[in-house]
Amino acid sequence: MSSISKEFKNLLVFLGILSISLTAYIFFRYPLKFNSDFMLFIVLTIIAESLVIVTSTRGGVTLGFGVIIPVAIIFGPKGAIICAAFGNLLSIYKVDNQYKHLFNIDVHKTIGNSANYIISSAVSSLFYVMINGEIGVTNIYNSMILMLLTSLVFVVTNMTITGFFIIKLTDYDPKDVFKENFSGLIPNVLGVSAVSIIIVIAYINFGVEAVLLLFFPYLLIRYSFQLVFDMRQAYINTIKALSSALEEKDPYTQGHSERVEKYSAILAKATGRKIDMQQLQYAAIFHDIGKIGIMDTILNKPGKLTIEEFDAIKEHPSKGVRILDSVSFLKKANEIIGSHHEHYDGTGYPNGLKGDEIPFESRIITVADIFDAVTTDRPYRGAMTDQEALEIITQESGRKLDPYLVERFLTLYNEGRFAE
Repeated sequence: MSSISKEFKNLLVFLGILSISLTAYIFFRYPLKFNSDFMLFIVLTIIAESLVIVTSTRGGVTLGFGVIIPVAIIFGPKGAIICAAFGNLLSIYKVDNQYKHLFNIDVHKTIGNSANYIISSAVSSLFYVMINGEIGVTNIYNSMILMLLTSLVFVVTNMTITGFFIIKLTDYDPKDVFKENFSGLIPNVLGVSAVSIIIVIAYINFGVEAVLLLFFPYLLIRYSFQLVFDMRQAYINTIKALSSALEEKDPYTQGHSERVEKYSAILAKATGRKIDMQQLQYAAIFHDIGKIGIMDTILNKPGKLTIEEFDAIKEHPSKGVRILDSVSFLKKANEIIGSHHEHYDGTGYPNGLKGDEIPFESRIITVADIFDAVTTDRPYRGAMTDQEALEIITQESGRKLDPYLVERFLTLYNEGRFAE
């Protein structure tokens, strides 16, 4: 846990204490009918928790709450937190072709995930019992509405805590955390909540056998969750393939986008500004994607470009915007890409923006882009030394480049941050 920030450690301690306090209260206050049916629900929770859906930020989404909610209603708050704890601790899932389990997951992640699930289960089950007046179903119609509300309480609590984890670990903007990880899941969450209600009704009327039958359509909903993220990743992979094709067209730029991404991320974090890091990184990776529409003879010309040829090169930010325009979750990145050749003094292109009119993220990429461009071989010249590149960046301060960002970049370079 030494690699995580003090702020994140404090969050873990707070959530740990809260989860232990809620567990102690529930174990003291509420009974539990422990039988074979309850054991089956624990097994189903473990299975559900093992079917992790990996998000674009390498986080994970599971549908275990669809089993935990029926347990909370049928067996009470004590049953809910027991299921949550077993489901989280005993699940085995696959990420990046590696199986993850209790014994090879970072301790801080295990503590955070366990605390999150216990708190979400405790809060939602206590909400149900307090409103309903007792464990179990009293009036079926009133209970259906209450069960739906209970599911929403669980989901909101869980997403809020998960969002805090992502923000503390990645510095992403809260709104963007929601858009990247949760916005496309809301219809599926409502679908799982509806199945949870049906599971309770089926168990009351037909027994545990009906629950087993309903678990299969429940898994189909999980499959639709997976498709949401697979479709998004397919977009990213397609655009990366275009970017790779661009590097094949222009071999002098191989690795350029990855280095610009690295330098941009380091510089952005050093500014202390609230920046959507995910969108900045997307923009850095795809900033030159518009060059896919520029003729090879222009991109690889060893001599000086004519006015007409340079005008063609100047079209690549606008071409990049058009290529990515239909990808909704890259909207912010697209705005950044469209302005990454605007100059601080207003002499850039395509729109002649000046100073703060240029998105801050675009100004960051411009600094990183120039540094990498001049320190690598190009058809028309050899690579310059780092010191020559730093002199150019200093000269362009207040002209092409934001003076504040130039100052931060030079400080970071002297600290050896870009060589890490």
